[in-house]
Amino acid sequence: MTSKRVLGAVLTGAVVAGYAGAAFWSAWAAPTIEEATGFGPGDGLTRYALTAQAGAADDLLGALEAVPGVASAQWVGGGRALVAVGGVTPERLRAVPGVADVELSPSVPVLGTVTDPFFPQYGWNLENTGSNAYLQTAVADADVDATAGWDSGTGAGRVVAVVDTGFDSDHPDLAGSLWTNPDEPCGTADTDGNGLAGDCHGWNFYADNADVDNGAMGTHGTSVAGVIGARAGNGAGSAGVAPDVRIMPLVAGGGETVDVYLCALAIRYAVDHGADVVNASWGGPFSGPALDELRSAIAYAEAHGVLVVAAAGNDSADRDTTPMYPASLTEANVVTVGSSTAADTLAGHSAYGAASVDLFAPGYRVATTWNDGGMRLVDGTSIAAPHVAAAVALYRAVLPSASAAELKAALLADVESVPAFVGRSVTGGRLTLSRVGDVLAGAPRYAFTSMTAPPGTVTPAIGVSGSAGPGRYSVAIGLGMEHAGEIWALSQKPVTLDGVTVPTDDAGDAVFDLGALDDFDGIGLSPAVELGDGRYVLAVQLYRDGEPLGRTHAAPLLVSATGTTPAAPAPDPAPDGSTPDGTTPDGTTPGDSSPAPGGTTPPPATGSPGLPGTTPGTTPDGGSTPDGTTPDGTAPEGGTPEEATPEGSTPDGTAPEDTPDGTSPDDTSPGGTSPGSTTPEATTPDGTSPGSTTPDGGTPGTTTYPEVGVFRITSLSPNLVGTDGGTLVTITGRALPADPTVRIGATTTATVVHGDSGSVVFRVPARVAGVYDVSVYAPDGRSTVLSNALTYAEEVAPAPEAPSGTAPDGTSPEDTTPDGTAPEPTTPGGSTTPGTPAPGGTTPGGPAPSSGPVVREGPAGERLVRSDRFRALGSIWSVDCASSCTGVAL
Repeated sequence: MTSKRVLGAVLTGAVVAGYAGAAFWSAWAAPTIEEATGFGPGDGLTRYALTAQAGAADDLLGALEAVPGVASAQWVGGGRALVAVGGVTPERLRAVPGVADVELSPSVPVLGTVTDPFFPQYGWNLENTGSNAYLQTAVADADVDATAGWDSGTGAGRVVAVVDTGFDSDHPDLAGSLWTNPDEPCGTADTDGNGLAGDCHGWNFYADNADVDNGAMGTHGTSVAGVIGARAGNGAGSAGVAPDVRIMPLVAGGGETVDVYLCALAIRYAVDHGADVVNASWGGPFSGPALDELRSAIAYAEAHGVLVVAAAGNDSADRDTTPMYPASLTEANVVTVGSSTAADTLAGHSAYGAASVDLFAPGYRVATTWNDGGMRLVDGTSIAAPHVAAAVALYRAVLPSASAAELKAALLADVESVPAFVGRSVTGGRLTLSRVGDVLAGAPRYAFTSMTAPPGTVTPAIGVSGSAGPGRYSVAIGLGMEHAGEIWALSQKPVTLDGVTVPTDDAGDAVFDLGALDDFDGIGLSPAVELGDGRYVLAVQLYRDGEPLGRTHAAPLLVSATGTTPAAPAPDPAPDGSTPDGTTPDGTTPGDSSPAPGGTTPPPATGSPGLPGTTPGTTPDGGSTPDGTTPDGTAPEGGTPEEATPEGSTPDGTAPEDTPDGTSPDDTSPGGTSPGSTTPEATTPDGTSPGSTTPDGGTPGTTTYPEVGVFRITSLSPNLVGTDGGTLVTITGRALPADPTVRIGATTTATVVHGDSGSVVFRVPARVAGVYDVSVYAPDGRSTVLSNALTYAEEVAPAPEAPSGTAPDGTSPEDTTPDGTAPEPTTPGGSTTPGTPAPGGTTPGGPAPSSGPVVREGPAGERLVRSDRFRALGSIWSVDCASSCTGVAL
């Protein structure tokens, strides 16, 4: 954070003032709030989508409204009318002249849940002090850095459309936030000619009138609006993420649901009336014409430069494999958001998806406005999404002419990388506003292309856009290399740019003078460097008159002779036995009894029965007890302790005895997969992927996979082992879990000797000859099954050695001495004296510490220097730069 000015105690009657240049915020003191049990009822009407006959009379709506029991009728596009009825049958509607078909209009749930009453607390989601989150573990700075964003602006002049259930125009913390239609005063005249008389503050499509409050049915929309734009400096409640935006309430439902057709209408209204971003905190699985209409409306928004922010869902599911809409739409202007907690972990209710969920934002026990004039603590991706919608408004303020794609790229490039979100989102990170100021200050925006290549001369391309005015410009091209599970600075590596060759220094940078320029907008950089097989990081930092412009951006550079993603090597243990991410092989942090991120089941959502993602019987912080059960003895998500036991194991965690032939009767379900698990995609009948290597003539081989399942598994080697067991097998992937469990068949557990996000090494148990599934389980219950992946045979040719750089137990020989301690760092020549900085190139961040750098020798003799900057990029492999990307801001 660049501007954290947090009040350290609950303040009564305090106000937020002067945040434009001195970003203060305050919590509130309030009486105990009564329990909220849901978001209120709907209007009790049933809605049908009617398809009009070709050439139907223009007065079809009038004919429908004349039917007794029809409350309203309106066109919703595609030759369809939506009617809201009470006690009217579909047959009666079909009898109206001009009606060709009648079908029930799909409604989907709003994606929020509500917690129990609370004592006065204040917003960890805005600025997390580590002690200001209600009944949940908090980690300081696990927030959106709101005050830092406010230094650059608070959203004045920007409009956020909230397509939801309503608004509370009388709420003291929303006073002044309501959007006003500049082209139509309140009243009965349709002065702007849009057919909606009196839409001076938005429109209620649900009731087909101008009442945007929607009474008690507008509770959910009110809570969403508060997260976005609750006013600061008014002495009431809290503050929204963008406390000076205008909220355009567009009502598409009531209580717990919204109508999909009406949501599509509302999105088009938002675009036509100047909204900068649309918030969609709802969704569900549906198809057909309703999905077509929604997709068409979102495409309409994209054509007009408007982003649509969607809640990922409260079903704890993988959106990559379980689609729901709009979260799973692939339109470029959709931003899908999952929920994070105050400890920077995945909220138990939240959906996730390595390819479908863009980022995470606070969505667990967030205090926001309620339609009774008070406040509530609310859970759900419904609450995470408006954090991002408000952020988009702040970005739009500093990028007024950016396209929707550019705006989305700027937002996602600035996320805060968080280990718990790696492999569970596109960016691997959580929303932060601390970098909005970089854009305002004329910071460059980067586009990385040609980021995959075969070994040899690699020439990635970097496009630069933005504007900072005339000056003398230079650029630092940085190179990092992954080795032994850590990303190191690649030193003394010659880099050529525009015919000039400069070797990288010990920071991994080669600096090039670009000369006097009027501006940097449109600069194209194409550095050339000789690289062997491996995973690299390319970094870029632009300077004007010696001063850095914005932040360094970095992107993964993948070099492979086969065209597949290079496998991650085993990690380099630190002296305390921890891996580079600070955890020991069992997933815990040295000296800390707390489980590592991702090592426990995230706290489940709480709330009213029947809401998506709700779970009765949770502990106060929504988590589970150490034995995996809740205090009342049930397992998380409402299961029993037995249900929480890994499949195929006994309650004490041990595997049951195999059958006499060494197999389990339930080793495989029909098709060779375990129930509820993820099977490889695009496999052939024998269970291998196209192009994979299968055992041939008793010789072990490697099976390759197209990034299978939630762990994005890429290979298993060897795939043929002896029946007496003991062989080390390595699985590689892009998002493997820490502290995994590996099973051969359904019940027999292998011994894991190493596991990180890039590889899992396990020792196979003895089994009878045959072909077995290999299942990988994360501690949180996620799994991927490799069908028919491992063949046991009586006689097998010698298996290949353990992966390069690993000992038989999975550790790296170069990193330990015979007594098991880490050796002194050495230079490539074997001396313990650190090498001197390479000639040419400078280190923008200053000289190396006087104690000298920690140096390793790479697999091809490269000089690798330990770098805090590159080490922090361990999650960068989740960034997809196969075609292009904006990289990650450091």
